[in-house]
Amino acid sequence: MSGRHMDARHNYNLRRTMTPKQIADMFNDFADDYEEDTKVLGLCSHLRIGEYMAETYPEHLRAALQVLDVGAGTGYVGETLSELGFKRIDALDPAQKMLDVAKTKKVYRRLICAFLNKNRIDEIETDQYDCITTAGAFNEGLIPVSAFQEMIRIVKPVLNTMTVDDATKDDDVVRMMPSSHKPDAGCLARLTDLLLVV
Repeated sequence: MSGRHMDARHNYNLRRTMTPKQIADMFNDFADDYEEDTKVLGLCSHLRIGEYMAETYPEHLRAALQVLDVGAGTGYVGETLSELGFKRIDALDPAQKMLDVAKTKKVYRRLICAFLNKNRIDEIETDQYDCITTAGAFNEGLIPVSAFQEMIRIVKPVLNTMTVDDATKDDDVVRMMPSSHKPDAGCLARLTDLLLVV
């Protein structure tokens, strides 16, 4: 295992002073070791997301749903969703080398190399996705609260967002934020209160 910012890989407090470029560099350097490292840690957030998505969306609807996997990394969530019948999955991640690994899994339609933050991602249309998933990306130095505005823009009026952060098989940390309407910018504070991240 080698690369830049190695100490910050699992010590999120060290990420507070890192720039977005440094974060992307860390994950680019980590891409080849990422899956082995997360298996050793026993992380299974991708499985929890799969369980939730399977419970939420009936099997006959899954192939048509457009899903954005935010912080897709090497494709754990995409693989899990594909096995469950979700076929229109796009990946978003700021580390190109992580996306290069994800591409080999052949479960994503598009791979978008960008940070999710307050800025508009031009490759993504307004109301393009039915659902956004993310595993472990609401940690220090990754997705900021200001990104909720962009998340609201890119999902269709019925918002289903699901996040699991660093779950292990023994944790019960699934937190979901379903909403029957698309909140406007004035609802952003309430939206961030509803999405519980551990």
